[in-house]
Amino acid sequence: MNNRAKNCLIVIPARYHSQRFPGKVLKKLKGKPVIQWCYEAALKSGLGDVIIATEDKKVLKFANSIGAKAILTSKALTSGTDRVFAAAKKTKYEFIINLQGDEPFMRAATLRKAFKKLLAHPDSAISTACAKITDKKEINNPNCVKIAMNNKGRALYFSRAPIPFHHTLSKLSKTEPYYQHCGFYIYRKDALKTFVSLPQSNLEKLERLEQLRALENGMKIVVAKVKALGPAIDVPSDIKKAEKYFKLNKGK
Repeated sequence: MNNRAKNCLIVIPARYHSQRFPGKVLKKLKGKPVIQWCYEAALKSGLGDVIIATEDKKVLKFANSIGAKAILTSKALTSGTDRVFAAAKKTKYEFIINLQGDEPFMRAATLRKAFKKLLAHPDSAISTACAKITDKKEINNPNCVKIAMNNKGRALYFSRAPIPFHHTLSKLSKTEPYYQHCGFYIYRKDALKTFVSLPQSNLEKLERLEQLRALENGMKIVVAKVKALGPAIDVPSDIKKAEKYFKLNKGK
């Protein structure tokens, strides 16, 4: 990995009082809390130091129990990215990775590939990842965020709706896949500072997707394609999806 990886800080925002699923970061999957799976993937990536940022002492206590660095951030912060910036703003790292605390199937290789993508595109402010959607049920699932990209892997739009629309008269509709967004971001430090200073955008408010704020303000996001993504934990029913995914993939 490039030496610049040593200049990365991975922040895992872990909000205990989630509106859709309170306490989800401490819910257990195969004997370990969701947040622990995320933390271990971050360590395996070798991209830099790792810290958990939370608003609740329960998460702080758990982080300390597994030897993870953690800080308590304000309950008034409205998004995971605000929590990431609160943890990173006084540091001197060149890159800040926002690895959300509800992605238990994050792979270290996915983080590394997205980091390389950002290094390869110096005109881009942010990088992330996506994978082909293989389960057709997920195409219309609003909790599965879809992404439209150009041929260089730059994000054009993110949506909870199926995008790009597959018109029946288009030959591509039979062969072109939908892509699911993987919920993490790698920011250049200045880009993160800019992002959190911007007001919420209309599209962001409509879709409840904060990455749209970046696009609406002209910030470029590049996307690394990876083979597969496991389910994120957004709502209580996702725990069952995750358990099923574990069985099918033997916990890998």
